[in-house]
Amino acid sequence: MTSILAKHRDAYVEEIQELLHRRAYAILWVGVILIPLFSILDYVVARDHFRQFLLWRILTSLFFIFSIFINFQDKQHRHPFAIVTIAIMVAAGTISAMIVQLGGYTSVYYVGLILVLVTYAAIFPLTMLQTASLGAVLLAFYAVPLLVFSSPSAPGLKVFFANMFFFVTFLVIIIVQSRAEDQSRQDEFNLRMSEKEISSKLSFYAEKLEDDVRKRTHELKESEKRYRDLYQNIIDDIILVDREGKILLANPRFYTSLALPEDDEQNPAFLDLLHPEDVNQTKTLLLDKLKQGENVTDIQFRMVGSNNRIIDVECNATIIKKEGVIVGFQMLIRDISKRKEMENKLIESFQTVQKTRSATILGLAKLSEYRDASTGKHLERIREFCMIIARELARQVKYSDYITDQFIEDLYHSSILHDIGKVGIADGILLKRGKLTAQESEIIKQHTSYGGNILKAVDAETAGQSFLSMAKSIAYFHHEKWDGSGYPYGLREEEIPLAARIVSLADVYDGLTSMQKYRAACPHRDAVKIISAEKGLHFAPDIVDAFLKHHPSFDEIRTKYTRQEGQHNSSAQPECYDSKKVPLENFIPDFPVTQT
Repeated sequence: MTSILAKHRDAYVEEIQELLHRRAYAILWVGVILIPLFSILDYVVARDHFRQFLLWRILTSLFFIFSIFINFQDKQHRHPFAIVTIAIMVAAGTISAMIVQLGGYTSVYYVGLILVLVTYAAIFPLTMLQTASLGAVLLAFYAVPLLVFSSPSAPGLKVFFANMFFFVTFLVIIIVQSRAEDQSRQDEFNLRMSEKEISSKLSFYAEKLEDDVRKRTHELKESEKRYRDLYQNIIDDIILVDREGKILLANPRFYTSLALPEDDEQNPAFLDLLHPEDVNQTKTLLLDKLKQGENVTDIQFRMVGSNNRIIDVECNATIIKKEGVIVGFQMLIRDISKRKEMENKLIESFQTVQKTRSATILGLAKLSEYRDASTGKHLERIREFCMIIARELARQVKYSDYITDQFIEDLYHSSILHDIGKVGIADGILLKRGKLTAQESEIIKQHTSYGGNILKAVDAETAGQSFLSMAKSIAYFHHEKWDGSGYPYGLREEEIPLAARIVSLADVYDGLTSMQKYRAACPHRDAVKIISAEKGLHFAPDIVDAFLKHHPSFDEIRTKYTRQEGQHNSSAQPECYDSKKVPLENFIPDFPVTQT
């Protein structure tokens, strides 16, 4: 808390404790929902232990419900961190026991501990030290039981080393993220406190000024001397401007603010003191309205002094009449440079949080693909392809109101989570180099349901995250086909969400043009022909049209990332694609050719 001013520390601690108390409910409810939900995974990959694991999961979920009750009873918000941490440790202990039961060193269930860490760090406002401590404890929950209760083999030790390596790497990322978010929270709090103090002072001065102006404006009708006294003593810049925009009179503060010579016989024109980029807009919104008899309030623009110093100002202007005729304007000008500076800092802080969120989403998505080195930059390419298609569709009348800037931004973030369900597929099937059996193919297809269910549960607990709702639809439906022959539900045409239709084409193109462990990469021109042939069958016609209009851009993106990865085709690999031998649905990067 080193960056929090001493006078604000108690308020900051109280605010953080309140935030921890509210976020504790989110984390605990995520645990209540997800822990039993993962019994689906147990049933698929660990059926021999299904009943035992189900009992453990139910008991753990009940403990989370008990923790929710304890947090509710904590009216003073003193112990939310301890309550959640204890619940997380119980969940970690349950996962650790499952890892030992499922073979120890070779068990893929260690990913569950990473998911616990991600959920905790992403939702809870932790400091860097708290995140590091939690990560170290979860790492111990993984390593210590294996060393004590499992007998290592040479292959098992290699898997253990790989798992530890990825665990530690992800922990470092989360620690860096926690540090950035904690600093951002402190900076944002300091800025709010400073703005509150400044606003309080400005409000006091503004009220006093407005009262003085009302009194002295009345006196101006009786005495020009009183009018000049007002300008000599006012605390803000005040100027009188005639209808042509020439400054007739200004108080000393105005000359000081802009470093202008006060004794100059030729007063400058008002527009000549404005920043060149603001002249036209200020003329329209200020001077033209005043000439039409309208008073103007709270207009902002920039002024430039003789020393080239640029000042952000806010102006309130009223018309001056003589015998019912407008003869000039009175402008009260306030320097708001410091306020603008604080606003810019708040914007920068928000942008930092946004960038950190994007990096975390990409890191989470990478969990589904890190086991297969051949995927390379698949996720980065997918989101670029989707952006190209979405922007083209947005130009069409049919989608102009639906595909907004927010839709495109959400698609950019959510598209990379399309295969998150692969974390639930066993290595023996996902990384198999030979042909898959029909049964193994059906297991692979379940990654759509796994991913959709996971994101559905998270979306329910994170209100306002529109990209998660879109990501859920994409995970469920990106393998559906326009003609209704896809999976998992056999949806057809516009029953398939638009975002899933876009990701479907992008995913297939990337699968065709990327080198896989079981075949060569298709040349771009062949991939274009294949996708064109699937118009109205596999893919929506308008999305294929958008692709065909911009396919050179797809090739540029593919070439750039392929060059970065150093991919090349081996002559020993099988040919790219033969539609007579292999259905297209079995050629995209989820799984190799199925054997019947």
